[in-house]
Amino acid sequence: MKHIKKTLSIILACLLLASCLPLSAMAATIYEYDVIQSKNATIASGNDVIITANYTIDEGVTVTVNGTLTVSGSGHIENNGTLIVNGGLVLTATESSMDTAALYNKGTVTFTSSSSSALGQASYIYNAGTINGMDYLTILGTLYHQVTLFPSWTETYDKSSTYDRKEHTVTFTVKYVLDSLLDSDTAYLSAESYNNTVSSEKTTWVEHGEKLYILITPNEEEDWIDTGRMQLTVNGSLIDASARVDNTRGVFCIIPTNSINNLAVYSYAYKSIVKLFEITLPRTDGYYVTTMDGDIDTCTVEYGTTFSFRVVLSEDYDQSEITVYADAAQLTPDAYGYYDITGPIVDDAVTTEGGVQDSFTIRVLGVASNSARETVNSVLTFIQEIFAIIQSIFEYFSDLFSGLFS
Repeated sequence: MKHIKKTLSIILACLLLASCLPLSAMAATIYEYDVIQSKNATIASGNDVIITANYTIDEGVTVTVNGTLTVSGSGHIENNGTLIVNGGLVLTATESSMDTAALYNKGTVTFTSSSSSALGQASYIYNAGTINGMDYLTILGTLYHQVTLFPSWTETYDKSSTYDRKEHTVTFTVKYVLDSLLDSDTAYLSAESYNNTVSSEKTTWVEHGEKLYILITPNEEEDWIDTGRMQLTVNGSLIDASARVDNTRGVFCIIPTNSINNLAVYSYAYKSIVKLFEITLPRTDGYYVTTMDGDIDTCTVEYGTTFSFRVVLSEDYDQSEITVYADAAQLTPDAYGYYDITGPIVDDAVTTEGGVQDSFTIRVLGVASNSARETVNSVLTFIQEIFAIIQSIFEYFSDLFSGLFS
């Protein structure tokens, strides 16, 4: 009986051991990709999933990788849901179009670890969604980000805030050019360099780390718009001022590190983009120029407004007879001594429509000290007296000679 029990125990132990073998083998088995197809799944730590065909993560589906997810050969992942990589993602597939690339992301990919998360030398990622933890991805291949473009927009400015109290609708044109399409480092400054075919598309693909230049211009007749004061938002966030590469125009440079689905101009208020001119107010020992803002060295003039100033003569120069110019235009003071610039300066005249439309230089001529003026007047008086004496002598001899020969 004892032998029978011992034999049964050995048989039972063998059966139990045999039953454990598939479990142990399963723990080391490489999953087929269809095991996690189109449903929430977790790749356990220490396990691998190899993708060698098309694999789709549907919207609303979350795949968590604690082990390693490898895409090789003709493998292709289209992510419309959520892919969380706590372990590793190894991309070695070599197809180059977004429909066959190793990874086409339209959802969210989050990297939380740098272990084995790599894009192979000849592999491609097309990102039209969001990639978090980009620093954990080693990029040896090519990563493209999708950028949604806007070719133009219109903005209406309320008449209560505009310089001429009229309602203005301004159309802005937006042009784009990739750094790889330029023939020099400064070619972006030329409007002709911008690729209109890019801006006519709704989206474009920009390689990770590549520069995308954006040129914003209003209609030619809207010269009161200062595009150099515009700002840009990317995905709803205001970009840093360093992205502006031309302070005199609306030229920006952005380097996408993720997809951009909301690119817009942050300057929808009239006051934020109206052209302003900084005018230097001249000053010498004999005079200074002052405005309603007081005794200052420079002042800012808003496009389309009337600019008024006075010339104040110093105590020892107050007998000067001055002439005042704005560029080449001679100005006439009003009854209170103010000079008004009420329109565009055209050579020798200031028109009365439209307000200030350009920067200008104030010039004051005829300023001289009272003592110098008195000296000059004395000299002039002396010269006049000399001429009077010469004239009387000439008249005397003229009468004398005329009497001799009459």
